[in-house]
Amino acid sequence: MKRGSAFFLMVALTGTTVIYSQKVGIEAGFGLAATRMDDLKYLQEYILGRYPVQGKVISSFPAYAMESVGIVHQLFPAVRIGAGYTYTATGGRTNYTDYSGSINTDILANSHRLGVYASYAAFSGERYDLSVYGQVDGNFTRTDITTSIYVLGFSDGAINEFNAFSPNFIAGVELFLHFNEFSAGLYGGYLADLPGELEDRENGDPLYDPVDRQRVLTTDWTGWRTGIKALIWFGR
Repeated sequence: MKRGSAFFLMVALTGTTVIYSQKVGIEAGFGLAATRMDDLKYLQEYILGRYPVQGKVISSFPAYAMESVGIVHQLFPAVRIGAGYTYTATGGRTNYTDYSGSINTDILANSHRLGVYASYAAFSGERYDLSVYGQVDGNFTRTDITTSIYVLGFSDGAINEFNAFSPNFIAGVELFLHFNEFSAGLYGGYLADLPGELEDRENGDPLYDPVDRQRVLTTDWTGWRTGIKALIWFGR
């Protein structure tokens, strides 16, 4: 009896492990992301100060929409792992306009992140789990600085394009409600970014501080994240 019971228990546990190992899902998310971007804000103010007239800041790197997609694996009942792609953007605009013409400068930064994450369910039930999670990403940033001038029927403009790469880490919490093959949830967290130095997309030259030529300007995506997620499971 004891041997039979031990064998039955081993088979049951093995079967449970197999069942959980087959839980794979596709995840999509949408939310808001705040960013620090101290150097780009500084550059925006510097460019505004070089206008031949008194311009103004229209926007300065506000929180912006964020989208993500990934693959999730329910490794154990309380542990999920996954990998995916996240996109967000932010930017700033300065402007001067009067009856004779206008000057506009746009700084647009686009973040493309690839990474892996793991979560642990601190509290869970049959239809829900509240988890803490951590995520590590490689962050590729494309930044365009565009200036356009229109004066008395004459127009001119220039665009400067830069790249940057930085690693970052996110820590946060997520709440999921489960409905058989579908899960929906909320998440929130904070991203710490190791600022990436900006380099000219064409020739690789660093973007130096226009005042301190020993310092290279950087991107910095550090800030809070919040949003919603949806998961479609296969093999549940």
